[in-house]
Amino acid sequence: MVESRFPGMIEEIRKVIRESESRYEGASGASESFLWEHTTHVASIAHGLAQAEGLDPLIPAVAALFHDAGKFAGGRYHEDDIAEEQEAARTAGPLLLRFGMKSTDVKRVLSGLEALYHEKAGKNAVADLVHDADFLSKFGALGVAGFFVKSALRGRTLGVAVLQHLSKEVTYAACLPLNMRTSAGRKLAAKKAADSLRFFRLLLAELRDAQIADFRIRRLRVPDPVDKDRSLEVRLVLPAACPGCGGRWHTAWTTEQGIKCRKLSVDTLCRRCGRRLGTSFCLPEIIS
Repeated sequence: MVESRFPGMIEEIRKVIRESESRYEGASGASESFLWEHTTHVASIAHGLAQAEGLDPLIPAVAALFHDAGKFAGGRYHEDDIAEEQEAARTAGPLLLRFGMKSTDVKRVLSGLEALYHEKAGKNAVADLVHDADFLSKFGALGVAGFFVKSALRGRTLGVAVLQHLSKEVTYAACLPLNMRTSAGRKLAAKKAADSLRFFRLLLAELRDAQIADFRIRRLRVPDPVDKDRSLEVRLVLPAACPGCGGRWHTAWTTEQGIKCRKLSVDTLCRRCGRRLGTSFCLPEIIS
């Protein structure tokens, strides 16, 4: 759809994203881009959600193609920086005009990008669709595969990936339907959440049966980052007992406000030998 309306634009966006990614990584000539693979996945989901909502899918799909264009702007990683969305909009504007998009449609794309993760932004249908598509892309079969691909690329063993990062994945999967801004997103999130949680439970069971590691999922309730009158259920993936001495765990946690989220830090201490385990991640956003 996008290619037929604006021939050559998708390839131009791919080049912009790949060049910024290569500059950040300090690599040249690499043919594959994991960020671009993620980008096209999000654009595909945004297109489907827009259709399910009875909306023209062109603007959400185009906005999704640019949603991560500012992640490596200037050779710097902007994941926790509000500048990411601003850089994405700054990149999108001139390129869209050059390929002949109407100025009114360009404004809709840019306003959607700028409102994407801006807490004080008002209701924006384009931002809502891209937001839901972005989170949905991280779950289900493709999302789980992406998690382990990234873990391998960053040199993590399976055990390290589970111990240090699976708490976030399981928590976000469990909360996924509550994080959706659209009805179509909630419907798809229910399936993706169930599929992801089923896989993670089977993975932990097989690790235990193979006597590789005995991880259990513990539930922890913390104040909701948006509404202090309600709580949010966090799921921690921890060894059943201390792997060093077999002692029991004591878990303490704190939260603090970050640039773009409220961050949870969990400190787990073995009561017998004093071994510590720690993890931290942004609490999921729950849509009221």
